[in-house]
Amino acid sequence: MDKSRRPIKRSIFIFTLAFITLLCLFLSILTYTTFTNTLYKSYNRRMTDILKFVESHIDKDNLFECVKTGEESEEYTELVTFMDSIMEDFDIHFLYIVTPIVNDEQTVIMNVISADTAEGRATDPDGYYLDLILDDVYEEADVIKYNNAYQKNEISFFKNFSDWGYDYTALLPLKNSNGERYAALCVDIEVEDLQNVIKTYTGMNVVLIVFLGVLFITFFILWMNKNITEPIRQLEKSVVSFAIRSHDQTDPEKLKYEAPVITTHNEVESLSDAVTQLSADMRQYVRSILDEKGKVEIMKTEVSRMDMLAYQDALTHVKNKAWYDEVEKRVNEDIENGTARFGIIMADLNNLKKINDNYGHEHGNDYIFGACHLICVTFDHSPVFRIGGDEFVILLERSDYDNRERLLSELKIIFKSTAHDESKDPWERYSVATGMAEYNQGTDKCMNDVFKRADELMYANKVASKMARK
Repeated sequence: MDKSRRPIKRSIFIFTLAFITLLCLFLSILTYTTFTNTLYKSYNRRMTDILKFVESHIDKDNLFECVKTGEESEEYTELVTFMDSIMEDFDIHFLYIVTPIVNDEQTVIMNVISADTAEGRATDPDGYYLDLILDDVYEEADVIKYNNAYQKNEISFFKNFSDWGYDYTALLPLKNSNGERYAALCVDIEVEDLQNVIKTYTGMNVVLIVFLGVLFITFFILWMNKNITEPIRQLEKSVVSFAIRSHDQTDPEKLKYEAPVITTHNEVESLSDAVTQLSADMRQYVRSILDEKGKVEIMKTEVSRMDMLAYQDALTHVKNKAWYDEVEKRVNEDIENGTARFGIIMADLNNLKKINDNYGHEHGNDYIFGACHLICVTFDHSPVFRIGGDEFVILLERSDYDNRERLLSELKIIFKSTAHDESKDPWERYSVATGMAEYNQGTDKCMNDVFKRADELMYANKVASKMARK
């Protein structure tokens, strides 16, 4: 029997080692690929939002004249200030407007606007002015990349090298009212930052996966050597004896198993105990059937409770993004059926990062919970969803939709009051930026169209609030 067991043990070991190795490799590649794709998609969405937001503040015909004449207008100066504020508020590398020039005579980039932070303009200004030709900054291949993206009618994403570094760029072509291209709005994020995040995340996961794989193999081998041989032989002897005695036995009381002395404290010992318990379980079988109906009802209740928890935000107890997606399907069906009548309020909490940084995440959670409570009290007939760390959506229907202007005004008054109440702790001075949009049957094809407008209005409100505080 020893000869027959050794090959089995070797086969188990080799199979386990090969399986764990392949699994580690597969999980590592999957982790890297999934996280990389997810990260780039996330940055694409973020950069798209920034470009669209900045584009909405550009007087394109005025900027066209500035590029054409090389003279700065009042609107041009205001746009520079606005783009500088975006650099201050968002974690990006560069925000700028340029014009690629590719012809038989030259292949260069012409500067239109180069945004900078207040600190950057004060300590290290780049000196780039309107219509400055950047002939020594970009390689010809990168200028061609810019020009190819510039010729498209959509936002393009690409990597490029310049004197400023290796960047991941999003480019949006700008056209005047006559449809003439004259410049490209661009936002850059350092590729090194993206790669560092990917390397750190992937490295940690690979180390964890390999460590768990090695740990599993080690413990499995130790367990196999201690528990596979003698315990199996004893168990085999007892089970064969039990099978012979129980053959054609119709009396459940005589189905008794003489268990061997096994002290492995693992599945082998549990199997012996399970056979012993089998005869007693057969006697209880009929009684168990009567109990099953009650157990099924309990299981249904538990499933319902789990469903509720799956769609509830753990901190604020309002509905989460998963439930928002389900409600969106229902609203889109109403839109298709022509029965939709609703509005959306997008609310984004201000100062949350400051609360977290200065007073800790516990008070940051207090800030989120308290602000959410004020929203829920004001819109007590409307579902409130927490779709992000500091982002909430209120779906206005029925009476709250009819009273939407009054309710939004009340909400703003409440938040303004708490924000300026010096008697409260900082994490109890709630402040929020809001944007409200109503469904328009003539223009909106889905609920997300209304959401986007509300989101844009919220961002405008947030920027206006920041400008007011300055």
